[in-house]
Amino acid sequence: MKKLKFDSYDGVCFLNGLVFFAPVALLVRTQAGVSEHIFFLLQALLSGVIFLGEIPTGFITDKIGYRKSLIWAQVLLFGARSLLLAAFVSRSLALFVVEAVVEGIAVCFTSGTGSAYLYDLYGENGYLVKTAHAENFGTAGFIISTVAYAGIYKISGMEGLLITTVVMDIIAVVCSFFLRSESSKTIIADRKEVQILAIFKNKKAFLFVISLAIFSIAWLLINFFYVVKLENCGLPVEWMSLIILIYSAVQMLAEPILGKLSDGKNGKSGRGKLPAVTAATAGVAFLLFGVVKFRSAVLLLMLILPLLLNLPEYLLMNLENQFVDEAECGSQRAATLSVLNMGVNLVEILTLSASAFLTKIGIQWCFVFVGCFLMVIALLFARIQK
Repeated sequence: MKKLKFDSYDGVCFLNGLVFFAPVALLVRTQAGVSEHIFFLLQALLSGVIFLGEIPTGFITDKIGYRKSLIWAQVLLFGARSLLLAAFVSRSLALFVVEAVVEGIAVCFTSGTGSAYLYDLYGENGYLVKTAHAENFGTAGFIISTVAYAGIYKISGMEGLLITTVVMDIIAVVCSFFLRSESSKTIIADRKEVQILAIFKNKKAFLFVISLAIFSIAWLLINFFYVVKLENCGLPVEWMSLIILIYSAVQMLAEPILGKLSDGKNGKSGRGKLPAVTAATAGVAFLLFGVVKFRSAVLLLMLILPLLLNLPEYLLMNLENQFVDEAECGSQRAATLSVLNMGVNLVEILTLSASAFLTKIGIQWCFVFVGCFLMVIALLFARIQK
């Protein structure tokens, strides 16, 4: 496996991972007078903006090119973080609302774009490893910000966390201007418009939408509700930061693992089985995490769950791009991927609205259900890869 060099895209991912207020993101709002109820409504608004903006921004991206779209995304993200700082300082609910809208538009410009950009530059063979490589830099940034946030918060409070993050966003904007340009074939103004929605005539499209939705729910459980499961097993809250740091570091193994798994030596048939095998493995891990009560087993599963979920997710993204080529929508790759991603946004809106119900039925059963769905997805992928 050829070792990848650090580039501007890696730098942008690293800087985007430096969100110093992330460990106390809820407190940014509540300390400014926003109730938890309003916080969930703001998150639902964010998901709603993403849902509505997916297709329009996808078409814009296909017109202006992936690189320019990624630059616009960084500029908008900087604007959103600046609005968040202003909203916190002024205790303004209106500014929190505007921030959610601007952040949603920023996400729209990156949704599908990063995947399309890397697929265009590195092709089918190099896409997987480069995606994991870039994500590792984002994870490294997250680890650094998680370690540093306590010191910054003690010295300069919440304002210090927000200001430091905004400074990182400014550097990210500058870094984005050094991104490599994609091939000129992706920016052709007079090309024939493709009927994007016709892609759903192919049953594979629905499989991708459903799969992306399940992955979205899985990450929601890991990011927000795993603490409940760990606390139920008697693990102290003080351990949570250490657990986050360790599982983030373990996640970085995705790059070398995918490099080995996707190596040409494994053969085309072996590589074709990887999405099903990795999705089944993640499904079993989620199911066990839901039912197991032994503290050591729960802790071990938690440390490897994000990595096990990352592997089939990256493989799914690669299959998505191959599917776009098969459907002859490569000239409008970003718009097509945005359409497929809309299912994710819809599920996020519904999940946020139903968050109270999730906690009532028991978080452990949520992990079990997701595990079962992942295994169903594995079976479906096994069938279509035959």
